[in-house]
Amino acid sequence: MKPDTYHKLKQLDHAYLWHPFTQMQEWMGEELCIISQGDGHYLVDVHGRKYLDGVSSLWCNVHGHRKKEIDDAIKAQLDRIAHSTFLGLSHAPGIQLAQKLIEISPKGLQRVFYSDDGATAVEVALKMAVQYWQLKGETRRTRIATLAESYHGDTVGSMSLGYSETFHRFYTSLLFPVLRLTPPHVFRYYHGLSESGALSAAVKEAGEKITAEKDSLAALVVEPLMQGAAGMWAQPA
Repeated sequence: MKPDTYHKLKQLDHAYLWHPFTQMQEWMGEELCIISQGDGHYLVDVHGRKYLDGVSSLWCNVHGHRKKEIDDAIKAQLDRIAHSTFLGLSHAPGIQLAQKLIEISPKGLQRVFYSDDGATAVEVALKMAVQYWQLKGETRRTRIATLAESYHGDTVGSMSLGYSETFHRFYTSLLFPVLRLTPPHVFRYYHGLSESGALSAAVKEAGEKITAEKDSLAALVVEPLMQGAAGMWAQPA
């Protein structure tokens, strides 16, 4: 890319964009990394420099960029239609995908409800859980349990579940209270305990808190096996 084109893009970025989870004062003083294309597991910027896409474009591209099978399927679908709602309608790809998802899901899960992203999927799950208990007549079951330092997204409900002081302190008036459980994590919470001792302590605390709230809890929300935003806290299976 020509230098004047790069500088023009930089000026437009600074004039018109807010970047998520980015300190904009620092951003305005830095050189921009402007991505132009992807190649397998790499991103390529406008100057031709390659970067290993170690976060899979923030978890959205786990199979790599320009994967032929995926690109061909997307192009074939675009030749038919780009989008159609499930509200009062249906379509073949959505039906077929739902069948495949249920076939590989744990026993007992029988229906698929599609959502847009992780945060809105969490919001949908919260609503489903609370409505389930309301329809069962157990109207006190409105409280949600989560693990401390968890992350579930940045819509209001998901912020309530995975509150982070750094990012969410300005929104506390919008958030609802949850029951926070200590994660089964050795290094942060249980200095000096063995791994089995730390796990036992976490399970014991969770059991006591959940028992105390057994008539008010609607759901428990967890990140399975790995709490990512907390610092890659692995949990035993």
